[in-house]
Amino acid sequence: MKRLFGRKSHNTRSAGKVIAAALVGSVVGATVGLLMAPTSGAEMRRKIRGGAMDARERAKTAAGNIESRARELAEEVTEDLNNATGSVARRRKVASTSR
Repeated sequence: MKRLFGRKSHNTRSAGKVIAAALVGSVVGATVGLLMAPTSGAEMRRKIRGGAMDARERAKTAAGNIESRARELAEEVTEDLNNATGSVARRRKVASTSR
């Protein structure tokens, strides 16, 4: 079943909110866990640096996934637009020949 232009399904919006909440929760949880752990300052800085590097890599991966999905959606919209344009042209042709 095709979606109408410009409309997101409720499930898509809900999934986005769940993913965003999970990301925020994981960052907050990791930060609190690191700050509450009994370690030396040097060890803590090393852990934080490692966590920041991991977060950067995850962000790059997520950005790549988002870019890929955006390209897929753009292709779908282009295809739908081409189909609609073709349909209108066919209907105009039929209307003009039936007069």
